[in-house]
Amino acid sequence: MRFPARSPGSLVDVRLSRPGFSLSFALEWSERVLVLFGPSGSGKSTLFECLLGLHKGARAQIRLDGEWLEDFQTGGRARVEERGLGWVPQAATLFPHLDVAGNLAFGLHRAGGHAATGLDRAIEVLEIGHLLGRRVDELSGGERSRVALGRALASGPRCLLLDEPLAALDVSLRSRVLPYLLRIRDEMNLPILYITHDADEAVLIGERVAVLDQGRLVASGPPREVLWSRAVLPLAESLGMENVLEVVARGEDGLTQTATGLRIAVPWTLEPGTRIRIGLRAHDIMLSIREPEGISARNILAARVIRCDEESEHTLVHLDAGERLVAKLTPGAARRLRLGPGREVFAVIKAHALRRIG
Repeated sequence: MRFPARSPGSLVDVRLSRPGFSLSFALEWSERVLVLFGPSGSGKSTLFECLLGLHKGARAQIRLDGEWLEDFQTGGRARVEERGLGWVPQAATLFPHLDVAGNLAFGLHRAGGHAATGLDRAIEVLEIGHLLGRRVDELSGGERSRVALGRALASGPRCLLLDEPLAALDVSLRSRVLPYLLRIRDEMNLPILYITHDADEAVLIGERVAVLDQGRLVASGPPREVLWSRAVLPLAESLGMENVLEVVARGEDGLTQTATGLRIAVPWTLEPGTRIRIGLRAHDIMLSIREPEGISARNILAARVIRCDEESEHTLVHLDAGERLVAKLTPGAARRLRLGPGREVFAVIKAHALRRIG
């Protein structure tokens, strides 16, 4: 195989046409975790299949973490088994005739020439050591997801491809599995490509996000900026514009503080010093041009309007409250309050509208 000289960072430039759908995606990045974000049918999973080498008809240049896997210009193309990619598909199917240890051993077998020294570390990070002797049908949904991740890590991948790893789990199971994904990101020092259509996950997991719609890249950059951008709004209102904040609990009951000093009252009792991430839907933020009095909401935050993005059914109001926030109002409400850049307002947030997401 002939490939260009090794270059730092990652590059994916893929063109693929098939009946009823075409994919045209080109992006170069240096961040360790790239999130592919967009609605169902936008081409995210097809792009993964191209990375894996499953579409021979694709016109592709693929370099992941400095290693070339495919270059149509030179004719270099690594075989599927040579690409060293740890893939966890949406349906993380385990081998039912093998116990957990057997499933992990299959990952080791696939490692081939790649070092598999990270298996013990993966078992530790995912906390699945006590499951090694269990049969697959004895595992909970969250345990199955963790074992599937462990099997992918056991193959000694140069990059981890996660295709909506939380999509099949209910809310309670997602909250249990998410911390393990964060540990993989923070402790395994492994490049990750992560597919989701959930804004919470994109902001929480990603260092960079690439938004796809109908097979095309429509926006890319830091998750919190991109997911609030006008380019993303037409995809679907159901994607949700999330506010995600990292806070630390103070001594007072239910009071937390961000790194910038913004104080937020939460509906949980936390030990002082506890660090958590909280999420808030844009439509759960009410705005007032005067400081409200005599109301039950515990959070009344002084803020300044950065800009307003008006669509036919809603207006997104971008705020600086010491932390960047975005509120969703009807266009009529935004006009009635005469909102615009520089306008001083108060953001009203009920504590019970906050969600603990990490």
